[in-house]
Amino acid sequence: MKHHESNDPSQYAESGVSSRGAEASLSSLLDHVLPTRAFSPRYPLAADIGYFANVIDLGNGEGIAFGTDGVGTKIIVAELLGKYDTIGIDCVAMNVNDLICVGARPVSMVDYIGCSFTDETIFGQIGQGLAEGARQGEVSISGGEISQVREIINGIDLIGACIGHVRTDRINTGLHVRPGNLIVGLASSGVHSNGLTLARKILLGERRDEQAARAHEFEDKFGRTLGEELLEPTRIYVKPVMEMLEAGIDLKAMVHITSGGFCNLNRVAADNIRFVIDPLPPIPAIFNHIQDLGEVSDAEMFEVFNMGTGFCLIVDGTAEVEAVSAIAKKHDVPCHVIGSVAAAHGKEVVIPDRKLVGRGQKFTASS
Repeated sequence: MKHHESNDPSQYAESGVSSRGAEASLSSLLDHVLPTRAFSPRYPLAADIGYFANVIDLGNGEGIAFGTDGVGTKIIVAELLGKYDTIGIDCVAMNVNDLICVGARPVSMVDYIGCSFTDETIFGQIGQGLAEGARQGEVSISGGEISQVREIINGIDLIGACIGHVRTDRINTGLHVRPGNLIVGLASSGVHSNGLTLARKILLGERRDEQAARAHEFEDKFGRTLGEELLEPTRIYVKPVMEMLEAGIDLKAMVHITSGGFCNLNRVAADNIRFVIDPLPPIPAIFNHIQDLGEVSDAEMFEVFNMGTGFCLIVDGTAEVEAVSAIAKKHDVPCHVIGSVAAAHGKEVVIPDRKLVGRGQKFTASS
């Protein structure tokens, strides 16, 4: 992969996704939403809004974890290929992978399909993917909603919401992360379900007819079409992570690497820590191809994409690394020690190999 440094405006923003605009809009929304915690004093929440999932304290040591997420514009790739049977896996994955970050076992999901049309074959394929995702994530699909809103949506939007169970004394928000801890990365299966707007623009072109043609082009370096490479389902980490927790491995924090990339490590609750990603884990060819073709800066690549690491575990030392690695191998999930935790003022992620510093959800090039 060539290294690209750029002070140009974000290519992600130019492709239609404004991170800064989203942050400002979220802040405006939270001004009204955060005070609602006071409306349900009998069932307090265990985490701040902005963590991967939250937990309702039901009393008697019992908690219900919950969260919601969707597949975003990945569903456009399904539309380009006329292949909808895996997109449901992504919907389940984005929800259950968030839920396990608080130490909860996912239990059940509901789905929401907003659409401008209905089609028996397409909806059957979406159901097929949801069922496979549920099998992998060990959850039931307990309900859902189909909403025909042609005036709002042109196509299909797929979103899920998931609940899980956790004892309140087992809730994990990263409070016990300390300098000297090690960071273990679990490999992603590819692009997963983030950054598809930018990936499609670079790999497939601007216009929808152009994208439809190029999505079917065979790419030797992937051994399949560009569309199939982008459509590879998001890896679900429930089984290995639940086995690690049940085995008593002390996981200091669990971090789903989605939009924001390794900056998601900054979500853990411990303060005055620096996450040093070194050595940088292997980067799959799809990300190299996107960066080189689109001349995307290192900062934006690591901010938008998972770059080959879909989930991170923070552990105390070598013994825990060996235990984690053994379980990951059992579940055929590639696993690497990718860094360590150091003391700092504030909170940041550092990638020395690319001279990047990440604060909040944004990477910048360091001198």
